[in-house]
Amino acid sequence: MAKLFRLATQNDYVYIPEIGLWELSFDKRPVIGVRCEDPVTGAFEYNQARIKFFSAKLRSVKNHKEFDFEAVLIWAAEHGSPEQCHFVLNLVNARNISEYKEAALNFIRYDRVSYPYHLDIAIFFTGFETRLTTNHDLISVIKDKSKS
Repeated sequence: MAKLFRLATQNDYVYIPEIGLWELSFDKRPVIGVRCEDPVTGAFEYNQARIKFFSAKLRSVKNHKEFDFEAVLIWAAEHGSPEQCHFVLNLVNARNISEYKEAALNFIRYDRVSYPYHLDIAIFFTGFETRLTTNHDLISVIKDKSKS
């Protein structure tokens, strides 16, 4: 989701005679372009820095791995073998935390190399709490896949 952010214009600057510089009226952080000798140049530098920051932030958000149980379900539905889907279903159907932990340990004992390691975080740290709040259509796909 895109986030709106304010850009500066030369009219957003106020001259501060004590220091002999122009200062951006709505942002006092020590960021490029907040204080400058020329408001036009300051606004350009400030805006370029903001655009660069938000572009980098957007790229990092798109590239990060998901650490919730739905990521496990998506992986199983798209790439999991029937055996792996069976183990994931055992995680979903566990009645309590002890059964869940046992199913998780059995899963990693069975298959330690052919699933992405970042899913361990989803399985062991957030899985039990979030497993039932996930997409139930994915669970149906995994059930069907585990039967084949």
